[in-house]
Amino acid sequence: MNKAAGLTNTGSRGWLVTVLFSCWLMVQAVAAQGDTVSMLNGDQLSGKVDGISGTRIILETPYAGRVLVDVEQVQSLASDEAFVVRLSNATMVGNFDEVDGRQGLVTSEGFKTIQLVKVRSASQRRIAMPEFMSAWTSRVDLAVSSSDGNSIAQTFNTLIESDLKSQYAAHNMTAIIAREEGDETATKDLIDLDYGYKRFFSDRWFGSSNVEYFQDGLKEIDYRISMGVGMGYQFIDNSFGSLSSEVGISSVQEEVTGVRQHNPAARWALDFNRYLFAKRIEVFHRQSFLYISEEDRGEVISSSTGLRYALNERIDTSFRVDMNYEANPAPGKFRLDTTYSLGLGVRF
Repeated sequence: MNKAAGLTNTGSRGWLVTVLFSCWLMVQAVAAQGDTVSMLNGDQLSGKVDGISGTRIILETPYAGRVLVDVEQVQSLASDEAFVVRLSNATMVGNFDEVDGRQGLVTSEGFKTIQLVKVRSASQRRIAMPEFMSAWTSRVDLAVSSSDGNSIAQTFNTLIESDLKSQYAAHNMTAIIAREEGDETATKDLIDLDYGYKRFFSDRWFGSSNVEYFQDGLKEIDYRISMGVGMGYQFIDNSFGSLSSEVGISSVQEEVTGVRQHNPAARWALDFNRYLFAKRIEVFHRQSFLYISEEDRGEVISSSTGLRYALNERIDTSFRVDMNYEANPAPGKFRLDTTYSLGLGVRF
C-alpha cells in the first residue's frame, strides 16, 4: 500500500514538473517571437522595436544589440505593443501589423492603412508598461584629465545614474563626485548624492519624495541633507525622451563654516532628456531649486546639462556642464561653481 502511494506521489510530481516545464517553454516561445521586421529582400528580423526616428526603425535584438533598419528597405512591420505614431497630417495609436498585404496600425477603431516611409516618429509611453516589464537602467560617466607647464592639475569627475521604472512608480539615484587638484592644492572637492521617488496616481500626475546629501569642503559646506515631499507632472515619457517637473517642501539640515542649522525650504525640480538622430545623440538637463527660508541662506541651485553621442549601444562620449549656486556662500567664497566635463560613458 505504501509502495503504491509512493508511486502515485512520484507520478504526480513528474506530471507537475512536465506541466511547469511545458508552460515555461510556451512563455519562452512567445517571448522569443517579439516584434518582426520583414525586409524587401526576404530577410526577417525579430526583437523589440524601440521606436521609429529619422527614417530608421530602432530594433533591440538579443543577438546583435541595437540594430538600425532603414524604413525604405522594409516590407512590413508587426509589433506586440502599441505605439504613438506621428504622420505628417495625423497622430494615431496602435500596433503595427500587416493585413492582406497592407501595412498599417491596429487601433481601437480598427485597422488603418499607413506607409512606413510616411511615419515621422513612433514611440511608446514608458509609464504605461505593465508591472512585469519593469525597466532598470544604469550608467556611469567618467572624466579624467591632467595638465602640466605653468601649473600641474589632475581632475577626476564621475556621474553615476540608476533608474528603475514600472507601471506606477519610478526611482532615480544620482551621484556626482568631483575632485580637482592643482599644484598639490585641492581646488574642488564635491560630493552630491540624490534619490528621488515618483508614485503615479494618473497617467501624468505623481506624488514625489526625495533625499539629497551634498558636501563641498572648499565652500565650507561640511554637509547638507535635505528631505522632502511634493507632487509633479509628467509632460512627456516615451522611448525618445521625457520631461517632468515637481514642486514640494523640504527639511534642510546642514553645517556651513562649522555652524549647524535646521530649516524648512521650498523645492522645485526639472528633469529632461531627449534622443535625436535614431538615438545616436542624447540631450539632457536636470535642475533643482531649493529656497531655504532662513534669511542668511536664500537660494541653492544645482543643475547638470549635457550631450551624449553613442558610439554603440553601451558606450558613448559625453560633454557635461555642472553648476552649483549658493545665494549666500561662506565668507570669501564665490556664489557660483561651474564644472565642464568631457569623457566616456557606459550604459548597462
